[in-house]
This record gives sequence, structure tokens and C-alpha cells, in this order.
Amino acid sequence: MFDVAREAGVSVATVSRAFNLPDVVSEDVRRRVLATAQRLGYAANPAAKALRSRKTHIVGAAIPTLDYAIFAKMINHFQDAFAQHGYITIVATTGFEHANVFEKIKTLVDRGAEALLLVGAIEDPALVRYLKEPHIPVVTTYSYIPEEIVPCIGFDNYAATQSAMEYLADLGHRRFAMIAGSPKGSDRQRTRIAAYRDFIGERKLEGEENIIIRDFTIRDGAEAMRALLDKYPDTTALVCNTDVVAFGALSESRRLGIRIPQDISVVGFDDAEYAAQLDPPLTTIAVPAEEMGRLSAEMLHMSLSTGDSPRFVRLDSHLIVRKSACPPRGLKQLRLASAV
Repeated sequence: MFDVAREAGVSVATVSRAFNLPDVVSEDVRRRVLATAQRLGYAANPAAKALRSRKTHIVGAAIPTLDYAIFAKMINHFQDAFAQHGYITIVATTGFEHANVFEKIKTLVDRGAEALLLVGAIEDPALVRYLKEPHIPVVTTYSYIPEEIVPCIGFDNYAATQSAMEYLADLGHRRFAMIAGSPKGSDRQRTRIAAYRDFIGERKLEGEENIIIRDFTIRDGAEAMRALLDKYPDTTALVCNTDVVAFGALSESRRLGIRIPQDISVVGFDDAEYAAQLDPPLTTIAVPAEEMGRLSAEMLHMSLSTGDSPRFVRLDSHLIVRKSACPPRGLKQLRLASAV
């Protein structure tokens, strides 16, 4: 910096401001400083800057996987919002089992993360103990849990599932089944399964235990569809807990000659980008992934800037009705006959 200042004919403080506070330096001085720095091969040392300011301008995000576009969409908006303030985002994947994630999340903090974004309920006992002590700002997403130990920016998975169930029941369906992920370590799956069972019981419908547990891949969706047709052949309405699984279920149905929705109505969850392009286009729950990412960044940056704690925010999900669901076979035939 001394060399740049001498060559550019300015003070060392002006060199520092030209790099770190360009708005307070005149344009011609800033250009002269940057040109001199480039000619001399000088670049600001971010590690030294972080050491001096005790700020790394790094934020961390711990998400289950990068294989799902829905998580990638959230993280894209999260990091884009933080990038406007000069921060970079480090992403760690934890898997869907949330009972043992503390070490991965603590690594983000050890690498300099000034704030953290998490997904779902805080279930790892070690992480619970860690977050009960004030360290850095933290929010969790995807699940709105009013009693959570850190602020939530998410939606009501229970209400979202029941809105899909209500839509199918209003079409006249009484025989249901669900393809779900493992409820172990995943509050989202436990909540959606509970919503399914509660709705079946309250409406006195069939299929309360007709739940097939699989991983979240297209192949798993296809395998689950075969298992459903074998174990629960009278099913007329299928609730899938992700669009990925629904994709597999639709593909396997076509291969087996099962008509969707004439034989079985299918509803997904997430409203992935491809959902509208499936055959038939998939009726599904739209998840506010972009809004969760953007709001999480805004809340955490506000906390870093002012010291105020992030707040809880409940976002809306909503059902997107397309063409993968219709009245069940018998009811359709009855309506057709009455119309004639």
C-alpha cells in the first residue's frame, strides 16, 4: 500500500479508501490508485482485512442435498441477496437425517461463517445445545415451527398437505395412498404423514396406513408405484411428498398401462420447474423457495448490521391445479350418466 500511495501521489489512507470505500474517493483519484495498483501487481489481502475487521463476509448454509432443484433455488436467491452486500456463501450438505449434523454445521462456523441458514427442525442434541448459547445469527427454513429455538422462515407443511388432501376429497376420492420419505430425522416428512393420517381419520376415508416409504429419486417413485398397485390396488388418489417421486410414479404408470388421472389421481409437492411439463401436467403444492432464500438473507444481514435478532416469518404455500387429478372412476361414470 505504501508503494501504491507513493507512485500514485496519494496517502496510504486514500489507497485504503479507494479499495474499501470507493464512494468517498473522487473518481479520478480512484482510477489512478487502481491503475497504479494493477501496474505494481498489488491486490488487497482479504485474510488480513478479515483479521483486522474481525469480519470474514462469509455466511454458511446447511441444506439436505444439492440434488433437488428446490433447495438449489432457495440457495441461489439466498446467496444472490447476500452477494449484494459483499458476502460469499459456503454451502454444506447434511442429508435428510437431521439427528447428527452438528459437526458439519460447526465446521461452517469454524471456517468463518458470520451467520447460518439451516433447513427444518433442529433435532441434533449437540446442535440444540450449541444454538441455545448466543454465537452468530441463525435462521431455519422450510418448516414453520413457532416454538423452535431459532427463528423460522418457512411454511406450514401440515396445512399444505391437508390442502392437497381436501382437493382430492372434494373431487370425490375416498381411497388414498401416500408415497413419503423416511420420517426419521425429517420433521417435514413426519408432519406431512401426520397431516395425511389425520385427514383420513377425520373424514372417515380409506388408506390411513397406506403409506409407502422410499428415498427421493425418480427410480424410487417408480418402485413405490409398483408396490402401491400390488398392495393397495383399489387406490384412486395418490399423494406424493415430492415432485421427484411423483415423476417416477407417473412414468411407471404409463409403462404399466395405468392411466393418470383416469385410473389414479396424483398430487405432488414442491412445484418443481418440470412439473408443468409432465404428461399429464402435475397438480402439486407450490413451495415459496425463492422467498425463503431472499427473506433469510435479508433477516440475517439485518441482524449482522444492527444486532437485532431475526424474526419468525410464516410464508404461504398453495395448490397448483393442473391435469393429474380428476374425480374417481365410479364417480366420473355416475356424473357422465346423470349428464346424459
